[in-house]
Amino acid sequence: KPFVEKPIDSNDHNIYLYYPKSAGGGSKRLFRKVGDRSSEFYGDICTIRKSGSYIYEEFLPTGGTDVKVYTVGPDYAHAEARKSPVVDGHVSRSRDGKEIRYPIILTPAEKAIARQVVEIFKQNVCGFDILRTAEVSYVCDCNGFSLVKNSNTYYNDCAQVLRLLMLNAMVPNQI
Repeated sequence: KPFVEKPIDSNDHNIYLYYPKSAGGGSKRLFRKVGDRSSEFYGDICTIRKSGSYIYEEFLPTGGTDVKVYTVGPDYAHAEARKSPVVDGHVSRSRDGKEIRYPIILTPAEKAIARQVVEIFKQNVCGFDILRTAEVSYVCDCNGFSLVKNSNTYYNDCAQVLRLLMLNAMVPNQI
């Protein structure tokens, strides 16, 4: 411990974190956002679930942020950081009620990961999540077809890249 227990069913967002007794014990339950909440801590619950199928992963310290990456082809990736639900379970929102996210620059290694995700899944438009540790970044979730919310720059870039991809597919080696 600490470790993460994720349901195998990708539509089930009830992810549990279990903490060692040396850190106070207990568990944190992450869930799909409800209002301004995304997780709850349970100091007295520290046993794993016994029904269902799960993937178990080492808990990775990230400094309290998650990175959301959105690709459009192998050479374009838009990334945003948000406060991790692990921090305090409170969703930081703007005045208009949207979750607060900040554009970030991916490292060269993260850009290479984005290219690999596009090429391996053979999906030009997709989203995935990265956990950044002090040493390295890890993909922790692939979301399939996914678009950035509320970013005109992304939409303009996306349209341009998709246009070039389609033209190149119709007339190879001409563009």
